[in-house]
Formats: sequence, structure tokens, C-alpha cells
Amino acid sequence: MKKDDNWLPSEKDIENYQLLKDMLQAQRQEFDLLSKKKADGQLNPMKIKMVNRVLEPLNKLFKHEPSHDFLDKISEDEIPTNSDVVLIISQYETAIEEFKKKYHRKDGHKSSYLNNVYRWMTKEYPPDFYEGEDVESEYEEDDEDTEIPE
Repeated sequence: MKKDDNWLPSEKDIENYQLLKDMLQAQRQEFDLLSKKKADGQLNPMKIKMVNRVLEPLNKLFKHEPSHDFLDKISEDEIPTNSDVVLIISQYETAIEEFKKKYHRKDGHKSSYLNNVYRWMTKEYPPDFYEGEDVESEYEEDDEDTEIPE
């Protein structure tokens, strides 16, 4: 699958990303504990379904990313072990980090007002969104002489 270099996530994608990242982190903690107790313990269908509810939307979000080809859902046919799930989740965590590096960047605007500001590059606010704008001028007072009524 050819990846689209011009693709940007939407603001809604970023909201979903934040939620799913936190949910995946919580699942990782649980499976780390389970894996330490019983690494070869098999998952039941309910756990598979719960994990896949987080992995599937992440997989869709990452469909334009190079990591997409390496992201698997948990198979319901081949019952995985706790350690299998830890490995799969770690691949998603790496994809999450790469996604953030790619789309959450220092804003390139030259205004001193925005120096060192990191923001999400999205469809609504692409990397060149602030180019040509003088954000500071919004905050300058009007220099025109205005008459004050008596």
C-alpha cells in the first residue's frame, strides 16, 4: 500500500488518538502484570474483543503511516497468550510515538509570539497555517487618531 505523504490527521483524529493512546497504555499495564504471572496464559474471547476495540481504530488512524504494515489485530481464531498481546501492544506504542513525532511539531512561524510552540499539524491547521500572518499585529493598539465624542 502506497502511503500518502500529504495526508494530515483531522482534529477529530487527534482527539481519538489521545483517548486511544491512554486506553492502550492502561491495557499494556494490565497485560504486563498478566504476562509476568503467566506469560503463556491464553486470552479469553472477552479480552480479545476488548483489546481489539482499541487496536482497530488505531489501525485505521495509522493507515497512511509506514508502520501500518506491521500492525496486527489480535486473532480470535488463534488464541494468543499474554506475552503475544504485550508484543502486539508494544508495536502499537511504537507507532503512536512515530505518529506524534511526525504530526506534533514545533511551529515554524517566525513570530516571537509563537516561538517554541509545539502543535498538532492537522487538516484544519496544516504546517503552513500561520505563514504570512502577523499574529502579534492582532494585539497592537490602533494607531489611528480617533475622536472621542464630548
